Amino acid sequence: MKLGGWMVMLTAMMMFLTFMGVPTSFTPTLDILNIDINSSTSELQEADIEGSTLFKSLFIDEAIDLFGISLSGGILIALIGGGSLIIGLFAKGYDVSLVILPFIIAVAGIYVSTFWKVISYMATFDQWWMTSIVGLIFGTLAIGFIVSCVDYFAGR
Repeated sequence: MKLGGWMVMLTAMMMFLTFMGVPTSFTPTLDILNIDINSSTSELQEADIEGSTLFKSLFIDEAIDLFGISLSGGILIALIGGGSLIIGLFAKGYDVSLVILPFIIAVAGIYVSTFWKVISYMATFDQWWMTSIVGLIFGTLAIGFIVSCVDYFAGR
C-alpha cells in the first residue's frame, strides 16, 4: 500500500477510536477544530469549525501588516499559495517529499502517542490478552507504515 493510503488509514483509525471514547492523542486536533465529544457517551456535543481558533486565525481574526497593507489570514494564504505555485513552475529542481515530510512526522507522532495511550488504557482492564491483541494490531500497522515510508523515500 502506498504512503498516502497508510496516512489516511491511520488517521481514520485514530479518529474512530477517539469517537468511540478511547483516550487517544487525536483529541487536541479536535479541540483546535472546535469539535467536542462527550467522553462517557461518545456523543457529539458541538462541531463548530467556523468558530474554531484555527479557522479564525486563518481566515477571519488576525489582520497581518504586509508592506504597509493590512491583509487578513485568508488573503495572505492565497497570496502565499499562488506565489508558491508560480515559483514551483520555474523551479523544477526541488524535492516534493520535503513538503510531505511534516505531515508524515505529525501522523507518525500522533500514532505513536495514541498507541501508548491505548495500550495504557487496555492495561487498566487487567486483561493481558486484550493488551496483547491491541499491541499486535498497532505494532503490525506501525511496521507497515514504516515499510511504506522506507519504500516512498527510497524510491525517490
